[in-house]
Amino acid sequence: MNAAVYREKIEREVKAWAMPSIAVGILKDGETVMAEGFGYADVDGRRKPDADTLYQIGSCSKAFTAAAAAILADQGKLDWDKPAREYLPWLRFKESFMTENVSVRDLLCHRTGLPRYDAYWVGSACTRRDMVENLRNMDRVCGFRAGWNYQNFCYVAVGMIVEEISGMSWEQFVQENLLDPLGMTRTFFWLDDMAEQENRSFPYEPENELEGTGMKRVDHLRFPAENREAGVGAPYGPAGAIISCISDMMKWVKFQLNKGKVGDKQIISEKNMREMHRINMIMEKPLLADHPEQDLHGYGMGWFVESHRGHKVIHHGGNVNGYSAHMFFVPDLDLASVTLINFGHARMTWAMMYDTIDEALGIEDGNWHERMRGMVQKQVEAGKKHLEKLEEERVADTKPAHPMADYAGTYETAAYGDIVVREENGELFLKYNLLKEGKLEHYHYETFRVNDASCDFNFMQIHFKTDPKGKVCGLEIAIGDPRQKAEFYTRKPETAKAEA
Repeated sequence: MNAAVYREKIEREVKAWAMPSIAVGILKDGETVMAEGFGYADVDGRRKPDADTLYQIGSCSKAFTAAAAAILADQGKLDWDKPAREYLPWLRFKESFMTENVSVRDLLCHRTGLPRYDAYWVGSACTRRDMVENLRNMDRVCGFRAGWNYQNFCYVAVGMIVEEISGMSWEQFVQENLLDPLGMTRTFFWLDDMAEQENRSFPYEPENELEGTGMKRVDHLRFPAENREAGVGAPYGPAGAIISCISDMMKWVKFQLNKGKVGDKQIISEKNMREMHRINMIMEKPLLADHPEQDLHGYGMGWFVESHRGHKVIHHGGNVNGYSAHMFFVPDLDLASVTLINFGHARMTWAMMYDTIDEALGIEDGNWHERMRGMVQKQVEAGKKHLEKLEEERVADTKPAHPMADYAGTYETAAYGDIVVREENGELFLKYNLLKEGKLEHYHYETFRVNDASCDFNFMQIHFKTDPKGKVCGLEIAIGDPRQKAEFYTRKPETAKAEA
């Protein structure tokens, strides 16, 4: 690889993608080809990133949780295929046969049949245990072990299994058994640690979410339960809370290429490294888009596995408020790379992966950045068409069946908790967890929708339901996976009025 030429290309693409910054590390044949930053880690301060600049890595954290389980498997304390409840006795699923049979492997390769349910924990006051206990309230969207469905709660469950077996917190176990042996000295678990480091990036998202354009600085995803002094990590920690940098993450992907070895020390056995790196669950379709250069899409444990131009690629991405990350390695090319960006849901990370592999293969006509930007534009257009369709389906000149005050109340469902609708001066507002409240507008009949660009649920529809007596008794809203049916929220009794 010609590092100088590739560096110029990255600089052009950072501008073409309008990213605040990108940090890139490339390892080829055991040598570091590149480990540096481009753009600005702090846009207003015009501060440039380097190989030690901190970024949140999101779901790239999952590989660390799988590796922690692998260490326990090497020690004979964990069996991938035994029921998870043998290690976490209080673990429950909605269906008893799942409680009895879901294994650690099932949790790690996303084959429980459960969809994401992420709205429950994002912006929530929940704890780690709350997340795992909520598995008992979730409905499958396909058969157990019959389909691949990405699931963050299951990784949190494995994190708690690591805690139960080891007697340590997940953070302490990963620190002592992975980060310390690998010399990953600039990798952290707590946002307070990141805040104390001068060499850190700030998170950004699109200013116009519908168009995907512009740039605004946003807050980090912080939870009330996170408490560094008490040793309590973010609830979603084992699924996505790690903070790191290129210099450290290069050690991590080198560790993967070296089959679990650091120097002369075998940290994880080659056998269990293979278990994580092989396909444990076939995926019916690619995660993003179908490209003719790729085939055989599947998931290992903490890693996606696919082929690209006939080469096995093991990779994982991550997205969390204002950050995107991607790491990959190609064993037969002795190639590995990490890309970190301080911009949410940046598809540039995927373009970088395929482009870097093609660069190593001497292929110049992949045009991955252009193709990925085209894919993003198609998604933007699809979103606009969806909103246009909603307008076409809207029935004009209808009115709500009740005064606005009648819709106000707290509505609950087991899997997602409470939604609060309040009325003020004849207008309705929706509040969920700790997320920003959104104003509702009447759509038609008993259907309203969020109309607030600053709200996470902008454009989402809420359908109010009445009981046989004509009183508002609940609402339906789809805030989960598109394959899930809308959840019915039952209106809680108005205890305050009853007591009066």
